[in-house]
Amino acid sequence: MVITAANNTRLSRRLLWGLILLYILPGLFARTPWKPDDAAGFGQSFTLSQLPLSEWAMSSIGDRLYVEGGLLSSWLAGLLGKLALAINVPHNWLDDAMRLGNVFWMILAGWAIWNTTYRLAKRVELQPEDPLGTAPTRVDYARAVADASVLCFLGTLGLLVRSHMQVPEIAELAGISIMLLGAVRALDRPIGAGWMLGVGISIAFFARGWAHWLPFLLLLLLSSTTHSSLRFGLLRRMTRATAVFAIPFAIWFFWLMSQKNGELWWHAWNEWNVRRFLILDPTKSFDLPALVVTLKTLSWFLWPVLPMTCWTVWRYRKALSEPSIRIPLAGAVAGVVVLLITNPADEANYFPLLAPLSVLAAIGLSTMKRGLISLIDWFAVLWFTFAAVLVWLGWTAATFGFPAKIAANFEKLSPGYVPDVIGLELALALLASFAWVRLIIWRTASGSRALWRPMVLSTGGVILLWLLMMTLWIPRIDYAKSFKSLGESITQAVNNHQATAGSQCVADYNLGYAQRATLQYHAKAGFVRSAQFKEVAECEFLLLQDDKRQNLKIKVDFESKTSEHWKLIWTGNRNSDRHEFFFLYARSGQ
Repeated sequence: MVITAANNTRLSRRLLWGLILLYILPGLFARTPWKPDDAAGFGQSFTLSQLPLSEWAMSSIGDRLYVEGGLLSSWLAGLLGKLALAINVPHNWLDDAMRLGNVFWMILAGWAIWNTTYRLAKRVELQPEDPLGTAPTRVDYARAVADASVLCFLGTLGLLVRSHMQVPEIAELAGISIMLLGAVRALDRPIGAGWMLGVGISIAFFARGWAHWLPFLLLLLLSSTTHSSLRFGLLRRMTRATAVFAIPFAIWFFWLMSQKNGELWWHAWNEWNVRRFLILDPTKSFDLPALVVTLKTLSWFLWPVLPMTCWTVWRYRKALSEPSIRIPLAGAVAGVVVLLITNPADEANYFPLLAPLSVLAAIGLSTMKRGLISLIDWFAVLWFTFAAVLVWLGWTAATFGFPAKIAANFEKLSPGYVPDVIGLELALALLASFAWVRLIIWRTASGSRALWRPMVLSTGGVILLWLLMMTLWIPRIDYAKSFKSLGESITQAVNNHQATAGSQCVADYNLGYAQRATLQYHAKAGFVRSAQFKEVAECEFLLLQDDKRQNLKIKVDFESKTSEHWKLIWTGNRNSDRHEFFFLYARSGQ
């Protein structure tokens, strides 16, 4: 494919970063934490926001040690929470303020992916054919390809939902993206590469442990430092720059772990990291069912960058030894290795693949045939338009009761919910749908041959669906996933027995992390349990969680052993969950 300067249009910086904000901001506000992962991440941050900075050397949910993740994203969210409390933000907006940390991590990841692609696309081996002398300059071409990489990144389906949750893999994605940029900088600026690698390693390490970034780093260094242009002297300077950053970082880290309860968290966190490897856990293995789950998840999670990456590898199969292909390909291989040696059923383990695949997908766009580009465009038009129509149809049925059969199905999913038409959300949804129609008309009528054109409709369609869900459906989704009403019911039950109990202390029994995190936020009661690092007072109330699918076995066992000490005073559940039940007991005084 011949690229001319006239057709090498690049996106403006304001539009590009505006797309990232348009992508990430909807869904961060006007909702409560959702179970399970979003709620657990919020619980970490909420606990930190209530503690002094001297006790931030560990992660917990209330007084329960929590190590499934890291400290970095909860640190940032905790700081935002402290700032919100300092300026007297209403309590029910606190979780919204904490989710603003996701904006920072997404912008950081997008910046690193753009710069990685830009540096690679400037290299000679990726320059387009120029038989007529009309090709764009190296800088203009590289900018257009880099713009396309950000569109590929935003258009990936698997990123959509979890990027709006308080989960550690968003910060880890930013760290791995910076590591990829550092490996590319190693080709010409080893000292800058050393700093980049050090920063990326630190972010990824504190975000989600060492199980992901270690194989990623090894393959990246192997792919970049074996290039013939990187002599031993350059490698030595890069290593020196990394060491300059690593030594003070290590000193600070060990000082941090020496703080209150830091050593306890450090040992528990390392045990969690080790258990993530399938080969070290005798109860787990990568068998045929796991392979089927992996292939199914890959097919939708990495759409459309995975097939586009396969095209790039095929198109440049004779140039795989070139660093512009080899480095991001090594990152993709590292992501697959991480996926296979950890848990392929966990969507969080697919995140290390997003940055290298976005880069590779963008690199191959200029080599795509016109027929393939048209296929991608029409697939996006048909699929996202059909999906948008379904969203509108479902909302109409759930709100106005027509068609009745569809409305009845939604009533089963969220019984008791009273639909409410909110003018602002409805106006935004109509505006997003109108913008989608205008985008289709522009794409089909303009005849633009810009490098990023195959991703315009895919990325726009993803943003459209998310905007529709976060305007039309956010009240119903929040109703189905929120513990707010449950927390208010528990608070009322405790207050009704306050005169006899004299305390609002509630011990938890078999309470999950997500449930504990949200109830401690919504219920005006203090939840405590026996823990390794805190003395627990004897509480006058006890909250037990059980599941009807297990015939309430835990509740039956508890009452058979302690019926003389506890009296059941309240039972409740969320209307959208027919299986998960909660039981509140008051101490009987016997």
